[in-house]
Amino acid sequence: MNKLFSHSPKLKQAYEFSRALSGIFGSDITPEQVKVKMRERIDDVMDSDLSCFNAFINRRIMSIRNQLESELLEYINQVLEVCSLRAVYVINYILENGSISSEDIRNEGYVHGARAVGDVRDNGIPLDTNNTKSTDNRTIAEYTFGRAADIKRHKFGGRINFPKKLKGQLIERDGSICSISQQELPESELQIDHRVPYYISGDIQGDRNPDDFMLLSKSMQRAKSWDCEHCRNLLDNFDVEACKTCYWAYPESYTHVAMKEMRSINVTWEGPEVAEYDRMENVCKENGKTVQDYLKEIVTEKFSD
Repeated sequence: MNKLFSHSPKLKQAYEFSRALSGIFGSDITPEQVKVKMRERIDDVMDSDLSCFNAFINRRIMSIRNQLESELLEYINQVLEVCSLRAVYVINYILENGSISSEDIRNEGYVHGARAVGDVRDNGIPLDTNNTKSTDNRTIAEYTFGRAADIKRHKFGGRINFPKKLKGQLIERDGSICSISQQELPESELQIDHRVPYYISGDIQGDRNPDDFMLLSKSMQRAKSWDCEHCRNLLDNFDVEACKTCYWAYPESYTHVAMKEMRSINVTWEGPEVAEYDRMENVCKENGKTVQDYLKEIVTEKFSD
């Protein structure tokens, strides 16, 4: 065989590639490791001058595409024309491999995998999240395309940058204050926030109505994002009107917190007030109570029937 390969280096290369591909399935490795090694071997083949594997690679890609609903595939192709490079990478990887893990995204150089996935979802493409194992056997996220029925067409094109004047309009209206914590902060520490989450309301071109936005600190925006992402309205209903009566959209006037019958208040002690808070906290600890429980007792004593 070596004599044959000496006359045809490409034949030797093809033989080595085929052995490497078939050898993956005889290895004692996890499904996630199989997927990674398949991707690596296919990339090696595609980077070579060989064409004998084209039919295999194309059949594999077409098999994944053929499993998608035609409506979903059509929408994906439209999004590919307008989305970010991060989103293009995630979409094409799933089209070629059937799924993508947070490890796959990180290996491509995108440190914040959730943002790359968010770019896809921000364009209205439904992604389902499952758990899988990484190459070092950790539990990580794996993403696949969802159903055509879950396409959010109103989000086509992704997020649109806010006009520069919008933040100034919000500061002029509310001051340099976080709308949830009511804490005064430097302008640089406040972020523009959609009252009704972008995931539900979508976005518009041109001027924005300041009434649809507020300023939040980074920590409050993270807290809102977590609550909204786990809210059954976002998961099941996508009811804009339900959002408009939520604490996270209008903390000054609300009837629920992420669809739960709750009332919430965020209080901050600053400057000389910190000493007062510390004294209160010490008293609570001496009595085996939390500060929250102590404050609720005061409210109950004052306002209970």
